[in-house]
Amino acid sequence: MPDQKFITIDIGSAWTKAFLVKLDPENKINIENSLRLPTSWGDFSISVDNLLSKFSEKDAPKTFVSQFAEVETLAAKEKGGFVKEEEAASHLAKYFKIGHQNVSIIDGGASNFKGVFPAEEIGKFLSFNAESIFLENFLGKKRFRPYIIPVDSKELEVEEAFLRNSLKNKLKFADKGKLSTIVLTGGLLSGTPRLSRVALIILDILEKDEAACVYLDREFFLPSFGALLATHKQLQTVDWGNWLETLGTFVSFGGARSLQFDWGYSELQHVDIADGEVSIIPAPATQKIQLLFTSDAKEKKKLGITGGSLGIVLDARVKPLPLTFGQAASRSLISSWFRQVEQAEITREAF
Repeated sequence: MPDQKFITIDIGSAWTKAFLVKLDPENKINIENSLRLPTSWGDFSISVDNLLSKFSEKDAPKTFVSQFAEVETLAAKEKGGFVKEEEAASHLAKYFKIGHQNVSIIDGGASNFKGVFPAEEIGKFLSFNAESIFLENFLGKKRFRPYIIPVDSKELEVEEAFLRNSLKNKLKFADKGKLSTIVLTGGLLSGTPRLSRVALIILDILEKDEAACVYLDREFFLPSFGALLATHKQLQTVDWGNWLETLGTFVSFGGARSLQFDWGYSELQHVDIADGEVSIIPAPATQKIQLLFTSDAKEKKKLGITGGSLGIVLDARVKPLPLTFGQAASRSLISSWFRQVEQAEITREAF
C-alpha cells in the first residue's frame, strides 16, 4: 500500500502551523514537513497561503483546525475540511483512552494568557525578585502580542509561572490511587529548551498522591492530529511517530517515602526519597515496572508504571508548595528545585 499523505493547518491565536504528514506502511503517522508563521489577524489567508505555497504536495487532502469559526469559510475556499478545536480535543481524548484511563490533554499555547491570575500567584513561582506592576505589564503585553517568545531566562520563568496557574485547573484526576495519563502540547511545553523545565511545571501542579504517565508533543502537532482523527476515520487505529515523546511516569508523594521497584528480576530495588527531594530514576519507555510503597494512611500501594525520556520522576515535596510572593525563602526554594531537576536530568543523560 502506498503512503497516504495529508496536509493540516492549525490556526491559533498566536501562530498558524502547517504540516505535511504521511501514513506509512507500518500504520504510523509521521511528519514530513512543518512550517509556521505568526497568525495574520484580519485576514487568516495571508499566513495560510504563504505556508501552503511551500508544500509541493498540492493534491493532498487538507484539514483546518481552529477555535475561530471564520476559519470554516477559509477551509471551504481551499476545498478542505474544518474541525473546531473542541472537537479535535474530544477525538484525541478518545484516542488516548484506548489502553489508558483518566486522560488529560493539556495545551500550553498562547490561549492560556487570556486568563487572569493575581500577580502574587504568578510571582511566587519566580527565582528572582519581581514587582507586581512588572508582572502585570509583562503579561498585558503578552496578551496583546502572544506570538512574542521570551528573550531571556527571566521572561521564560514568568511565562512558565503563569502557565502553572493556568494548567492547574485543567488536570482532572478521577482517582488519585490510580495512574493517569497527561498529554502535553503547544507553547512553552512543546518548545521547551529542556525537558527538565517541563518536568518541573508538571510536578508543581500535581497534588499529593497523584501519579501520571506523561507524553510530550515536540512538534506542536497534537491539535492537527485530533483534526485528522475527526475527519479521517481510518486513522483512529494508527500509531504516532516520533513527534510524540514518552517522558515517563511522574509521582507526587507529598513527603518522604520508602519505595520498592519490581523490574521483573529476582530482587526488588529499594529507594528512599527524603522530604523535599525531587529525583529521577532512568528507565526506558518499554520497561514495565511495579512501584510499591506505603501511604501516610499506612495503606500498601502498587502502581504499574513505565519509563521514558526522563524515566521515573519522583517528587517528595510538601503539597501545596510552601511558597509566598516576595519572600526570599520562596525564591531560594524555586532556585534549588530548578537545580535539582536539571541536575537529575543531566545525571540521567550520563547514565
